[in-house]
Amino acid sequence: MGGETDKAAADFPAWHKWDRKFFLFYVLAAWGAILIGFYPSVTRRYLGQADFPAPGILQVHVFAFTAWMCLLTVQIFLIRTGQQSIHKRLGIAGAIMVPILVITGVGAEIVSQRFYSPKYPENLQFFIAPLFQMLVFLVCASMALLLRKDSAAHKRLILLGTSMILVAAYNRWWGEGLYQLFGDGFWGMIVHNFAGPNMLMAVAIAYDVVSRRRVHWVHATMVPAILLGELVTSWVYHHSAWPPIAWQLVGI
Repeated sequence: MGGETDKAAADFPAWHKWDRKFFLFYVLAAWGAILIGFYPSVTRRYLGQADFPAPGILQVHVFAFTAWMCLLTVQIFLIRTGQQSIHKRLGIAGAIMVPILVITGVGAEIVSQRFYSPKYPENLQFFIAPLFQMLVFLVCASMALLLRKDSAAHKRLILLGTSMILVAAYNRWWGEGLYQLFGDGFWGMIVHNFAGPNMLMAVAIAYDVVSRRRVHWVHATMVPAILLGELVTSWVYHHSAWPPIAWQLVGI
């Protein structure tokens, strides 16, 4: 496998003249989803109209998520301006943020479930979705750190992982509309939960094809794995055995 990966990396040009524009497009699409998706809920919270006061772990998660997105934005602009040495040094901060984001992300969802699920037991089904998202982010970010010397793979893994933690932003933007259109069945659950990151992954694959006439091995292997994970997530979400398990995991 290692030899095949090395050969694929050698055959795939690490840089293309359009790369800077593509990564700029990605970060703008990400921030657009964040601003549009989270603005209403953030506004309600600042006005004291949130469903429950923000616990410490949620505040830390929001800070870590914002810091990650700011760091990603800075890193992209550092590469655009040719400051690779600073980019590499700041990568240490990204490595520190990964476990913080994962731990606080799961913890914040547990707090949310403890508040909502006693009133709305069906809400427990959803607990599998953030667990899957955090797992994908952790795997992609960890692989990106291990493959940081392979710039093409590193960048694509970072974007794949980041795409999965944008689920909440896109859901708040258009999730309800997609829910009304496609429902909450097996396929509907996948559409209204993962349409945002799946769209970003599709654009990234299309960019590979347009710019290099081939798909990078990261996308060729990781995207199918993520899509398979979405199928499993929806299966668990709809399985009658899952809510009691989620109930125990959440600690209600």
